[in-house]
Amino acid sequence: MARVIMEQVFAQAMSDEQLAEFAKRLDPCLDIRDGTWARTYLANDRRRMFCEFEAPDAESVREALHSAGIAFERVWSAQVFDATDYPELHAKLVSVRDKLAQRAT
Repeated sequence: MARVIMEQVFAQAMSDEQLAEFAKRLDPCLDIRDGTWARTYLANDRRRMFCEFEAPDAESVREALHSAGIAFERVWSAQVFDATDYPELHAKLVSVRDKLAQRAT
């Protein structure tokens, strides 16, 4: 399976209802191509979105998006580099999160 990133830009802020409709239309199209949604990053202004999928390849996600009638800017396969894969960086991340959590209380 490949990790596939999809980028979108919206003229108007994306509502929760629009996000739900998006998923309702896309999920069956991904299913028949052996793909699935993994996570989404939605900009705070809700006008830009990155979604991560796991699928056989980027073309499978493009086909699913086209079938669902969903416009996109780009779709590309990616490698993931995560702080949890690097002990020193993961410890630093945990420390920063702890510090921010203490400030919030």
